[in-house]
Formats: sequence, C-alpha cells, structure tokens
Amino acid sequence: MYTPTTQSFQKNNRIGTWFICFCFAILAVFPIYRNFYYSNGLLTYERHKAVIEKRSDYYNPWQYRVLCPYTIEAILWIYNNTIDKVYPIEEKLHFSIQNTSGTTNETDQFVKLMQTPGAMKYMIVFILFRFVEHLLIFFLAWKLWSYFIKSKWLIFLGINFLALAMGNAVAVADLSFNTYMDIIFYLITANVIVYKKNPVILIPITLLAAFNRETGILIPALYFISLTDFSSFKFNAQSIKAIILPGTKTWIFTAALYFIFIIVFIGLRIHFGYKPQQVFKAEAGWPMLKLNLFSAVGVKAFMELIGTFAVIPLIILYKFKSFPYLLKKWFLFLVPIWFAVHFISVVAYQTRLFIVPLVIIMLPMLLWLIEQEIKVTKDNIANNITL
Repeated sequence: MYTPTTQSFQKNNRIGTWFICFCFAILAVFPIYRNFYYSNGLLTYERHKAVIEKRSDYYNPWQYRVLCPYTIEAILWIYNNTIDKVYPIEEKLHFSIQNTSGTTNETDQFVKLMQTPGAMKYMIVFILFRFVEHLLIFFLAWKLWSYFIKSKWLIFLGINFLALAMGNAVAVADLSFNTYMDIIFYLITANVIVYKKNPVILIPITLLAAFNRETGILIPALYFISLTDFSSFKFNAQSIKAIILPGTKTWIFTAALYFIFIIVFIGLRIHFGYKPQQVFKAEAGWPMLKLNLFSAVGVKAFMELIGTFAVIPLIILYKFKSFPYLLKKWFLFLVPIWFAVHFISVVAYQTRLFIVPLVIIMLPMLLWLIEQEIKVTKDNIANNITL
C-alpha cells in the first residue's frame, strides 16, 4: 500500500508544480502587455540604444544604470550568433498594415519600429528578459512568503495580486528592466535573511545592485537592521539602551557591503562623466514634494497608488501590532524611507517604483493576517461545537 500511495503523491506534486509554473507564465505576460498597451513600451528600443551609445535622455540617472542594458546586449549577441543564424527573423517576417480607414498613431509607431533594422530582435530579447524577471520575482516571492504563511493557495492568491499590481504600475514607463531587477535583489536579500543563508551571498548581490540602480543602497542596511534587536525598545529616551546591536562581524560586513556599493556608485559616474540630475516635472526636494502632494499630479499619484496597492497600507497600519516582529521591523525601517525618498525625488504616479516594499513587506503581512484570522475562526467554531 505504501509504494502506490507515495507514487500517487509524487505524481500529484508534479502536476501541481507544472500547474503553478503554467499560471506563473500567464501572470508574467500581463504586466508586459500593460506596458505596451497603456504606457511607453515601444520607447524601450530608443531609450536602450541611447544608454548603449551614452546619450540618455535623462543622463543622470539613466546612464549609470548599466547592469540590465549590457546584460541585454550580451543576450542579443548570443541570439545573433545562434538562433538568428538558423532562423533570421527579420528576413522572414515583414510588418506592414494596410487599412483603408487609417491606422492609429501607436500602430504606425509599432510598424515603423518593426521595420527598423535590428529592432525586431531587440524587442524579442526585451520581452523575454522582462518575462524572466517576472518569473524570478514570483518564485522568490513565493519562497519568502512561505516563511510566514503556510497555505500555498493563499500564497498563490498573493502572487495573482502581485501580477495585477505590477500590471497597474506602468504609468509613464518603458519596460524599466532595472526596476524589476531591483525587486529581485531585494527578494534575494530578504530570503537570505529569513532562511539564515550564508551572508556572503550579499556581496555579489550588492555589487550587481550597485550597477543596476541606486535604490539598492538600502540592501546592506536591511541586512543590518534584521540582525538588530528592537524587541524591548519603546519610544522614550530610556529604552534606547534596550536596543541590542549586532556583533562586530556584522558591523564590519555591512561596512564592506557599503564600501562595494559606494565604489561602484562613484566609479560609474567617473567613467561616464558626472552630470547633475535632470529635471522631470519638478526639481527634487520641496518642489517635487509639493507637486506630488498638492497638485493634479498628486491626485493622479494617489489614484495610481490605489491601483497598485489597493488599501493594503491602511489595513497594515490598522492591524500593525499583530504582525510578526521581523515584518514590523522591516516595515518601520524601509517603508517610511522608501516613500519619503521617492516622493521628494520623482513623480509619484510612477508606482512601479514602490513595488519593493509591497512585495517583501506588505503582501506577506496581509496574507499572514488572513491566515491568522482563518485559524481564529476555525478555533472558535471548534470551541462552539465542543460546548
């Protein structure tokens, strides 16, 4: 009896795994579709070429985010020397749309782009690259959330919400590869922390994050804060002494991570030449904060944030005391800094920039809360039946 049962269980496990992978693939397509249909996905080609040719529209910071552009160039080189030699797609496929009633401007742009030598192959690589980024995000989020939540179906529901949130977070965005790579690096860091993996993994993660995007600067701090004990801390002067800081090795390791990040950060600006940060809508600081809070742009930002987060932040604030200690610590450290920095530096309706705290903190909090409420309800029912 044991062997057939075991084989059946393993077969069901395999079917379940393939089902999840299939669903992940479907969900991974949705944000890409939204980028092309509702935002600036078609501009990705020209913006990518501008970075490679060192003539970015927004030189600072776009020119210094080199990890994804040069990775894409490497993938394209492989494609040109393998698949394209077997099936030269630009020789086989030709785009032209004839319509007596006329075509839309977006359609004309797409046809023109597809007729540009090399553009079609780039678009294939772009879409594949973002698709793989999404799959990695879903896998790493599943792994992280599994530490806090036991129900696989509940985690799967969270992945569905995440895909919809990413699909809604496309306002004024091309394919924005570095933003999603940033999410991947933070998810890897969070998994290293919760599963107590060898922290040496964070050395290459910090190095790559520095080449990818300046927001990776909080990765070493997230590791350090996670090893700091605030459990006895209260908001008064006397309890500051109750904070238990990590040991000397953690201080030295965190300092080494920041040394790596800063060297790369400065080195990129020396290599490409430093230019002041360029202005979009308003200058960083008070002018940008006023724009984001007290203008029509602020109303748009608020609506876009609802489309990305729903009311999850309000739920978290309402039930904050009940959440796991580590998630509360991450929330208090990362969320205020993340939102404050972005609200004073960029136009906040670009809500893709806020996905990091959503995926590593807010969604696991919400899912954990739901699971706990289900347990309480079941216990209450069981007690009533007993009585």
